[in-house]
Amino acid sequence: MRPFLTVPLILLLVLLAPKAWGGDGQPPDQVSQRWASLFSDQDLPSGLKEPTAPIFQAALAPTFFIPPIGLTRLRDLSPETERPRTQGLLASTKWLNGTLVTETEVANSLGGTGWLQGKIPGDTRDDTSNRMVRLSLTGTSGTVRYGMTNRTSGQAFFNGPDQAMREVWGEWKSDWTTIRTAVGQLWNNVAGDSTRSRMEQAYGRVGLAWNRPAWPDLNLTYTNSSLSSALEPLGVTPQRLHNHSLEAALAYNSMRWNARVASSYILGNDLLRNGAATNVKMQMLTASFRPLNTLTIAPTVTYREELQEWSGVRINSPAATLALHYEQSQQLLFSATGNYTSMRSSDRLIDTENVGGKGILAWSLQQSQAWATMIAFEAGYNRLTNRVTPSADTEDISGLVRFVLAAS
Repeated sequence: MRPFLTVPLILLLVLLAPKAWGGDGQPPDQVSQRWASLFSDQDLPSGLKEPTAPIFQAALAPTFFIPPIGLTRLRDLSPETERPRTQGLLASTKWLNGTLVTETEVANSLGGTGWLQGKIPGDTRDDTSNRMVRLSLTGTSGTVRYGMTNRTSGQAFFNGPDQAMREVWGEWKSDWTTIRTAVGQLWNNVAGDSTRSRMEQAYGRVGLAWNRPAWPDLNLTYTNSSLSSALEPLGVTPQRLHNHSLEAALAYNSMRWNARVASSYILGNDLLRNGAATNVKMQMLTASFRPLNTLTIAPTVTYREELQEWSGVRINSPAATLALHYEQSQQLLFSATGNYTSMRSSDRLIDTENVGGKGILAWSLQQSQAWATMIAFEAGYNRLTNRVTPSADTEDISGLVRFVLAAS
């Protein structure tokens, strides 16, 4: 031990020693045991042990992601073993009794049409274009939370491909009020391919949330972002945009129904056109009703209006979706979804309409401790109408029977 640390330590022990002695000049048993434990490797008696939190805790867990099957044509369906999916590992560490948490995730894409392309038998080298790496840090100090995130995914990664993101955020929460701010950057063409364009977006966001039990939830968010092209190969038009967006949402949750109304306004300026403005207004209503414990009805209505002040063109885009989910028991399940979208412009250069739906009836034939057997009937319909170019109209009707035998 260094001399300038030894002398203060001896003085501290001398000053604290008289306060630990009893009035009769003899040290009590508990005090003497505690002092003895400071200079020995023996543990304190069970009555004097004080629980201490570990300095850090580490955990390692696998990660999986398999996307659900949406509305698709029968000819586009593929076997379950060839469906695209991601698989990886997530390592998390907690420091200082959980006040500081770090996460590291690495995942690769598997399956899909390009999974085996370019592979040589026996070649075990990893392809970085199929990989995603994510690093995050979250800290807590009283009512304040803060953190940072860095995520990079290759061009062939399935979930969020060819995109990199880094963000620093902070959050303050008191009673029913939460204020959250974030500053970040997004860009594509992660590999820096000179033959493809790269778009970079920098943003700053601040949000206010008010959540009180038995009251509607209120959220206000303001975002300031800029979008510009960093790599501009031949034949690609450069872009430079600056956007201001404001969103307000009101939600209410109860035992039988939930509803959320959101309205957003975006003011964009094209800096390459002398700041020409574009206004976008969007309203959305989502709800979920449960008239029975076995039945859920979820409608969604959206209306988007875009006005290009530099050209005077107005584009209207209404959309509606209705989903129904009925589960009579663990053996019988019925689910149906219908959707409608359209897009029309005032200059009559855009006029499209899309109507679609899908229904699934699943029946569990037999269940045991080792195996589960299920049969499902699926039917889908999709029709796209293009009134500007009628030759581009499409209509698809599909039916599918699935027989699943899996381990319980």
